[in-house]
Amino acid sequence: NEALKKEWLVTNGLGGYASSTVLGINTRKYHGLLVASFNPPTDRRVLLTQLNEEVQVNNKTYRLGARELESGVQPSEADSFLRGFILEPFPTYEYVPDKVQITKT
Repeated sequence: NEALKKEWLVTNGLGGYASSTVLGINTRKYHGLLVASFNPPTDRRVLLTQLNEEVQVNNKTYRLGARELESGVQPSEADSFLRGFILEPFPTYEYVPDKVQITKT
């Protein structure tokens, strides 16, 4: 999957950052949504790795999150309704499950 190979990184200028793949699957030990530097610019610690989001549309629940386990990638149905990803000015995802547009930033 090409989106699994593409990564994004947003820094805060203080040694901290957020990073992941376009699919939101953390494939590297330093991927995380909240990585803080306790002694800038070093001593980084991953405080929040990911969120396992779900949305309900027309009484059906859709999982937006996915993860990689030792046995491989745990698939997510989000792959089938992820319509776009833009990095600037912030990582922004566009999903269209069941003909409803959802924008996540």
